[in-house]
Amino acid sequence: MVAAPLHRGLAREAVRVVVDGVEQVVEVVRQERHLGGQQGYWVCPRCAELRSHLFVLNGSLCCRVCGKLSHRSRHVPRAVARAAKLRHRLGGVPGLLSPLPRKPRHWSPVYYRRLIAELIEAEKVLAALLGGTIRALEHRKGRLHGR
Repeated sequence: MVAAPLHRGLAREAVRVVVDGVEQVVEVVRQERHLGGQQGYWVCPRCAELRSHLFVLNGSLCCRVCGKLSHRSRHVPRAVARAAKLRHRLGGVPGLLSPLPRKPRHWSPVYYRRLIAELIEAEKVLAALLGGTIRALEHRKGRLHGR
């Protein structure tokens, strides 16, 4: 029995990338998909594993595992991400309770009101989260420093 090669790609190619003025070579491996077509993967320069995404960390490329990077959704409550996304869609600046621009002329009033209602609900959740955090901090301060 013959061992299969580590990456049985249809094509291997090298791509030169400039990161912070330093040229780096990254391999790309293309593999066949089971339903047809091809899928391209980066080869991580640190661990040599196939990855869909590479990130720039301290001036060099690495995958999420090598860079010990986690997803934003693990640290930010969904309400925060939802409110930021709605504010961006409405054309406003990020930040709780920051002013929103007027409705664009080409938007229907129903659509604009629906987005505003969703934003209000998301920010209510945020206000409740912040209120709980403040209450917990005040409770901790009271325990530490006396009431």
